[in-house]
Amino acid sequence: MKCGNCGADLEEGTLFCPVCGKEVQWVPEYNTLETLIKQRELEEREKKRREMEARKEREKEERKAELERKKKKHKRQVIAGVAGGIIVLGIAAFGFIYQTQINSFDHQMSQAETAYREGDYDSALQYIARARELEPDNPEAEILEARIYVRDNNESAAQSILLSVIQENPDNTTAYGELLRLYEQQGEYTAIRDLMNQASDNMREIYQNYVCSLPEISQEGGSYSEEVTIEISNIPSGTTVYYTLDGSDPDQDSERYEEPVELTEEGTFTFKYIAYNEKSVPSDIGEEEYVISFDAPERPKIAPVSGMYEYQENIIVTAPEGCTVYYAFDETPTVDSTEYTGPVAMPQGEHTFSAIAVDSRGKKSPVASEVYVYYGY
Repeated sequence: MKCGNCGADLEEGTLFCPVCGKEVQWVPEYNTLETLIKQRELEEREKKRREMEARKEREKEERKAELERKKKKHKRQVIAGVAGGIIVLGIAAFGFIYQTQINSFDHQMSQAETAYREGDYDSALQYIARARELEPDNPEAEILEARIYVRDNNESAAQSILLSVIQENPDNTTAYGELLRLYEQQGEYTAIRDLMNQASDNMREIYQNYVCSLPEISQEGGSYSEEVTIEISNIPSGTTVYYTLDGSDPDQDSERYEEPVELTEEGTFTFKYIAYNEKSVPSDIGEEEYVISFDAPERPKIAPVSGMYEYQENIIVTAPEGCTVYYAFDETPTVDSTEYTGPVAMPQGEHTFSAIAVDSRGKKSPVASEVYVYYGY
């Protein structure tokens, strides 16, 4: 018999075509009991076969499902193990990072800078303290600490720290800059001068706006027998000079130098002078002492010389240049005596003619004298 669907040859009793799977329709020529029983047996066998195949399929699916469950369970275990390892590693890494940071000078300084900018000075000081423990010789932490004290209106503490840093690190430009700005804000210009006086030439060059040098003067101190003129030269632009003559220390309230200082009288003069630059930073104080004692003019010359005269002569006096002559007979002349303006007639008798010369400063010469004897016989 052939399959009615695909035409494949079928064995007798086949209920489904093995090729296309279609149910085979048997049309018996006659219905006998034997045929019916046989057909029932075939149906039973086919049913059992189907049940067997279905059971095998279920068992297969169950085994597959069990295998999948085991795989998932193993995967969860692996994931759990990995996650646990990651957590452990994370804790270890966190501990390592924490230890690294707490023992890192740069990290502590970074945290301190951040806290400083945010105005959290207490936290900043704590970070600085740790940084100084890590690197006691590094001045960076001390300089930041000084800045914090300035912001916190504790200038004295900031000054003390910065001075200590400069003493230990004389080439630290940052410490010099911070201290100079602090002194300037406080108006401590003398402190600026003293600080820069001890600084190196390189530091003075870097912060030259905070340096005021003392200008040169034309006449050194000493003993003089003539008037002294004091000139101050090479005064830098923006610099002002002040001076005193009584020995007191000059300042910006003293006499301002604008033209040469003339010492025209006798005496001892202590000339002190100081310069201030554009930032009001003073120089050192210069000091010179001048002792002025003018020389007396030479005594005048009298003619004729002493002697006895038969004829009356005119007495002529020649005085040093610029001097006035005073004369008298038989007494010592003074500025109240007769002023010599021309020849004087020799008087009769024996007389002593004396004269002095007085210069423009009132300085008197020694007395010049001649004795004349003239009786006019």
